[in-house]
Amino acid sequence: MNRSRRKFLQDAGTVGATVIGGLSITGVAAARSYSIDSSLRKTAEVTGNQLDTAVDSVSPGSPLVGLGDTWAAVQNERRINAVYMAAHAALESAWGRSNIAQEKNNIYGFNARDICPAECASGYSSFAQCTREVMAYVDTEYLTPGGDWYEGTSLRAMNVHYATDDRWAEKIASIMNSLDAELPDGSGGGGGGDGGSGGFSDGQRVKSTVDLNTRYRPGTESRILDTQPTGTTGEIMNGPVSEDGYTWWGVHWSDDVWGWSVERYLVTA
Repeated sequence: MNRSRRKFLQDAGTVGATVIGGLSITGVAAARSYSIDSSLRKTAEVTGNQLDTAVDSVSPGSPLVGLGDTWAAVQNERRINAVYMAAHAALESAWGRSNIAQEKNNIYGFNARDICPAECASGYSSFAQCTREVMAYVDTEYLTPGGDWYEGTSLRAMNVHYATDDRWAEKIASIMNSLDAELPDGSGGGGGGDGGSGGFSDGQRVKSTVDLNTRYRPGTESRILDTQPTGTTGEIMNGPVSEDGYTWWGVHWSDDVWGWSVERYLVTA
C-alpha cells in the first residue's frame, strides 16, 4: 500500500473541525455531519415535523417543539439552514426553557448583552416571530456580503461578532449534530448517510455501479479529477467522510487515479 498516496488522501480529505460532544477535532474519519466551517447557506432537506421530532428526541418536552414549520419556512425564504436555526435556539434559550425565552419569547439571545442580559434582551410576541425577525437580521447582516457583521457564511465566521463566547460555534455545531442524528438519513444537509453500501474498510476492493466522478476532496463542490466508467475497480484507501449529504471514500482506481467518490455508487468488487 502506498503510504504517500494515503497521506495525500488524508490531507485532501480534511474538511475542517468536526464537533463531537462539544469538542472540536480534526480528522478524515470523523463521520459527523456539521462542523464550525459548514456553510449556514447550505440548506437541509427536512420537514417541520421532522425537526420537531428531532428536538423532542434530544430534549424531551422542549418548548421549542412546534417551531419546525417556522424553521423550514424561513429556510426556504432566506436560504439559512433549518437545523442551524433549531440548534441556535436550543443553545441560546436552554431548549426554550430560559427565563428570557419564557418571559420575552426571545430564543436567540438577541440583544441580551453581557452587562444586562434580561433587561436588554428584545421581546417578541411568540417564538415564531422571534425566529423570523432574528433570522432576517442574521441573513442580511451576518450571512450576506456587505452586511455590517459579515465575515463569511460559516459558524466560525458568525462567531466573530455574534457571541463573546469563543466556543459558541463549536457548541452550536455539536447540537446540530445531535439533531441531525435524529433526522432521517441524509436529511440534515451535512451527511448522516446516503443509502450506500453500509461501509468499507481500508484495502477493500470496490467497483463503480455508474459512471462515477472522483474528486480532489470530499464534497460536491470539489474539483472533479476523472470520471470512472461503470464497473471500474479500485481499492479503498481512506474514509469515510460525510460532506454535502453524502458519504465519501478515498479510492485508488485501477487506472492510477486517486480521489474521493460517493459510497452510494460503490459495491464490493
